[in-house]
Amino acid sequence: MMNQMRSPHDIPDQSMAGLVTRWSQARSRTFLAAHSDEVSPEDLFLELAYSARIAPEATSGRWCVVADLLRSGAVDNWAQIGTAMAMAQTAARDGFHAWITSQRDLRRRTSTIGITDAEAEELFALSEAVAW
Repeated sequence: MMNQMRSPHDIPDQSMAGLVTRWSQARSRTFLAAHSDEVSPEDLFLELAYSARIAPEATSGRWCVVADLLRSGAVDNWAQIGTAMAMAQTAARDGFHAWITSQRDLRRRTSTIGITDAEAEELFALSEAVAW
């Protein structure tokens, strides 16, 4: 009998590799079953729950990566970042700016987590130096 996981919150803590493996197994079963008219609702729920759990895990550090790319000088324009993130260049830049602000505000509240005002200023300047 399968676990009745109907929410990403029902999934026990595990590595990203474990999450992807279990999602892939459920996805394979639902794909194959769709061709035999025997799709399991439990597998469909598993597929949804695991994908919902994987998405934030996979994207949680994306703005840190953008910051590293900007610091390295590897970015010529925001279209490059947008393309890599599958979003419009404006959305990428605006999302990065929102992340900088939230990280700076977090640092101001906690004194330890997030980025300093100086780091925020540096990242804003780097982001503005990149062409549209």
